[in-house]
Amino acid sequence: MISAAQLKMLFPRASSAHIDTFAAAHVSLFARYGIDKNLFRRDFFLAQIGHESAGMSIERENLNYSAARLMVVWPRRFPTLDSAQSYAGNPQKLANFVYSGRNGNGTEASGDGFLFRGRGYMQLTGREGYREAGSRAALDLISSPDKVFATDHALNVALAFWKWKGANAVCDSGDFKAVTKIVNGGTIGMPERVAWLDKVRRVLAEPPPRKLQPNVALNILVQKALRARGYIGIGAADGVIGSRTTAAIADFRLKKGLGVGVLDDKLLTALGVVFP
Repeated sequence: MISAAQLKMLFPRASSAHIDTFAAAHVSLFARYGIDKNLFRRDFFLAQIGHESAGMSIERENLNYSAARLMVVWPRRFPTLDSAQSYAGNPQKLANFVYSGRNGNGTEASGDGFLFRGRGYMQLTGREGYREAGSRAALDLISSPDKVFATDHALNVALAFWKWKGANAVCDSGDFKAVTKIVNGGTIGMPERVAWLDKVRRVLAEPPPRKLQPNVALNILVQKALRARGYIGIGAADGVIGSRTTAAIADFRLKKGLGVGVLDDKLLTALGVVFP
């Protein structure tokens, strides 16, 4: 469980309403979308929304650019100042132009680019994204796009986007860069995203695990639990933590997002082993 105090430390720019609603709703929503299965999923998700929404503070994409800035952000679309001038300081015209015919949007005249511009914790963009995330969140985001950042819906929508993109399975590999590509379509802002991940892990760090003394009875329980989960290659449950058992533990810890280690309370809990 993530407390409101921890969320405030993570996202100090977020409003109290978003912090409190997130704290109250995340346990059930994380379980619904499978984010609670391991720490890779949880930490990667929080780091990505931290970057995409500037710590849950950006409601809508800012498209109010100068002509010079437009040439930097969209150099192919605006190769000269003259080509960018009529779009400078005009977010609606700009969005309808740069986002037309993309992500399920219609033509420039349809207005989809501006209507379905980036919103929310994941900066959801495009008619297709609003439709797909909305269907998974049980919300009509096409008719009511501002629900994407509404206090009562923002986390649900971000998680629905996460599910639509199949991000959990990629998280389980421990590859944060690959997850970034799913969220962003590339690796824009990678150093900042890594900094967010480091912050998430620091703020949510658990107390150091107790050091378990070598114990044959405990080792046997762990080996039996591993064998029950398919790690039969470790051989008999003989109480000796050798190379094969150590390799099985390392693989299990990786898949469960338990971090580096061998025998500790996190491993015992994940295996369902009860030991004094």
